[in-house]
Amino acid sequence: MSHPLRVCFMIDALSARAGTECQLLLLLKHLDRERVTPYLVLTKETEETAGTLLPEHCPVVFLGLKKLCSFDACRKALQFRSFLKRERIDLIQTYFPDSTFFGAVVGKLSGVRTVFGSRRNIGHWMRPRDARVAKFLNRFLIDKILANAEACRRAVIEQENAKPENVIVIPNGIETDRFQTVPIWSPEHANTPRRIGAVGNLKPVKGTDVLIDAAKIVLATHPETRFEIAGTGDFETYNRQIADHGIADRFQLLGPLEKIPEFLASLDVAVLPSRAEGLSNGLLEYMAAGRPCVATEVGGNGELIRHEQNGLLVPPENPEALAAAIRELLDDPEKAGRLAATARADVQEKYDADRIAERFSSLVEERG
Repeated sequence: MSHPLRVCFMIDALSARAGTECQLLLLLKHLDRERVTPYLVLTKETEETAGTLLPEHCPVVFLGLKKLCSFDACRKALQFRSFLKRERIDLIQTYFPDSTFFGAVVGKLSGVRTVFGSRRNIGHWMRPRDARVAKFLNRFLIDKILANAEACRRAVIEQENAKPENVIVIPNGIETDRFQTVPIWSPEHANTPRRIGAVGNLKPVKGTDVLIDAAKIVLATHPETRFEIAGTGDFETYNRQIADHGIADRFQLLGPLEKIPEFLASLDVAVLPSRAEGLSNGLLEYMAAGRPCVATEVGGNGELIRHEQNGLLVPPENPEALAAAIRELLDDPEKAGRLAATARADVQEKYDADRIAERFSSLVEERG
């Protein structure tokens, strides 16, 4: 190839600091510019509404598209087509349904050779209409779909009739260097009182209520334990549940935190109680920080956590099982330390951001 492959990444917006947005920014940061020249198109965002998460050293195009079916969409399509032609884009990588539909249709009509879609969850949100649109795109316009976990790959094949050979797993990455100053948890690092925590938005799919129910059970036998969740969302609902359980002095909702490594360093057990997941960024962070982990066996969690080897897996929707696993780690510090050390080693070996960027570059070069 005579020049780096020119790849246009498309996503609705970057104003939210959510998992997919953060993973895209991480990939843009770690791509080798001698192999890939990235461009970023924000389908729904304008320069005035853009947040502070814009990437460095990457051109950004703001389309400000309001509706897919509108006269405005036709004007934005012409603007996007002009950009694709001017920059001679080789490949489009899309995220989220609206950006995928817009990018795939306009991209193929503009002569872009290759369009990649993505799937980063197990489709718990999908409606019949979403599945029909996805099936059309996968049949006629999408060349490959990148899933971030084998569970997501299976969901695409089952829900969207995608051809198995067209769905490729490239997992999420993490900057493991951010966590090197956090000592791996060991018995001598145990807190008094012991601290149990989670990082995640306060909403039903994340199982916040399940963790609160499990906390009540744990506190019956370990009354000095403290529980904390870092994340934003429905504080009123979950604070009410905490108060109803009579554990408000032992369970705190901290809100969003900037310094996640420091928070994780303060925990004795890190918990992911989700009802559905793709490949959890939070769980990767727990493991990179060398924390003893308990996670529900949903989505890609079982691909990160090898039960009894680098963490513990429990059934979803089961506060009793979650509480039992937490108590097991509290009562067996030697085991907790062993699981924590293996978890960090696994993440460093398999999920470092440079390694994931290399996998993406190699794949797009094959298609470019």
